[in-house]
Amino acid sequence: MRKIALIAAVAVSGAAFAGAARAEEPGFLFDALRNYRFHMSWEKLVKTVDPTPDWLLHFERDYEGAAGEMTPITLGGKAYKISYVCKPGDCLAHRFAVLFDAEGARAYGALGGKDEPPAFFGAPDAAEQDALTKALHPVAAAQTAAPKSP
Repeated sequence: MRKIALIAAVAVSGAAFAGAARAEEPGFLFDALRNYRFHMSWEKLVKTVDPTPDWLLHFERDYEGAAGEMTPITLGGKAYKISYVCKPGDCLAHRFAVLFDAEGARAYGALGGKDEPPAFFGAPDAAEQDALTKALHPVAAAQTAAPKSP
């Protein structure tokens, strides 16, 4: 009986650990912003965007809108996660890309779209600017993937 109880306890704790690990991995930008570190660096970054488009203010207020998956990338040997939010109904022309360090403590951003050069925020270096620019101007195949809303 003790053996069965021990096995059950190990199984329950293992499942709880696996669930906690999944909860820490943000799927989409609006999921990541529920994490304190990502939220704080996002807040600090968005305050620097001037003028701030209405659709970005709306997303900032309640995290509703079209947003992309948090995609892990590596730049210069350092881990990051990149995503975007865009204007509903006009995602390719109006987009804000965001690049977080792996822990979410620092964020960099770029505002632009298919016909606009990017405006950078958070003082990204050249490699970070390149990654943000690519997120603003995705390749044609990636453009067919629809962003998700919460």
